[in-house]
Amino acid sequence: MPKIVKQTNGKKQVKSKSVIDRISPIGFDSDGIKINLYGRSGTGKTTLWATFPKPILCLVCSGGGELRSVDTPANRKTIKQVVLQNSLEIEEITDHVEGSSKYATVILDHASGLQDMVLKELLNLNEIPEQLSWGLATQQQYGQLALQVKTHLRRLLNLSCNVVIVAQEREFNVDTTSELLMPYVASALSPSITGWLNPACDYICQTFIRETITEKEIKIGGKTTKQKVKTGGVEYCLRTAPDPIFTTKFRVPKGTKLPSYIVDPSFTKIENLIKGGN
Repeated sequence: MPKIVKQTNGKKQVKSKSVIDRISPIGFDSDGIKINLYGRSGTGKTTLWATFPKPILCLVCSGGGELRSVDTPANRKTIKQVVLQNSLEIEEITDHVEGSSKYATVILDHASGLQDMVLKELLNLNEIPEQLSWGLATQQQYGQLALQVKTHLRRLLNLSCNVVIVAQEREFNVDTTSELLMPYVASALSPSITGWLNPACDYICQTFIRETITEKEIKIGGKTTKQKVKTGGVEYCLRTAPDPIFTTKFRVPKGTKLPSYIVDPSFTKIENLIKGGN
């Protein structure tokens, strides 16, 4: 196959590589971690993304109240926020981020809020009702909603830095006529958008909290035995391993052992798992 010759300013000729010349061993240049982080409110999503490489830019679609949990003097120097006034501002922001290489991590907090923002714009409403009712939007408008949200999310995921798509969680019901199908939990977006986002991200994790448990020695019938007892505290956890109910994904080679969850998760712990650590 002949090589294409390009001219630069009418002087220098640059030969571009043919498709055959571009064949190479598998392997990918690092362009940042693309992760979908979902969970109930108060389970540590914001605290977790604040541990990602800095400087961080957070695109706020939910009012910004969540950021109070990371509002410290140290974080004020390394984390910046912008409250989006309309969804089209994402295009301007992504152009700015890619053009300046100023940020190591970009956060969307949260995707559920972005979906509401786009729906509000499509319906020309000041606010979305707390409870969506049947007939609020037409099927065509919901189709436009899915297309626009996917377009915005794609622009973010195409950035050459770490990108965290934060979302609330939602239980999805599926056809229960088959014994092999059951409800599952994923990001609180429309089924169409969630179905697109899951394969678009390299990593999907769910945040949750659990009561702390310790082992205590007790005597029963003259014998000493250990029994697990609740301490009254809580642990912030991140679900990572494959689960039949909670949507999770780690793109690592088959056979890589993943823990069911990480206690007190951080970027360093996630990166260690990606690199094959424990």
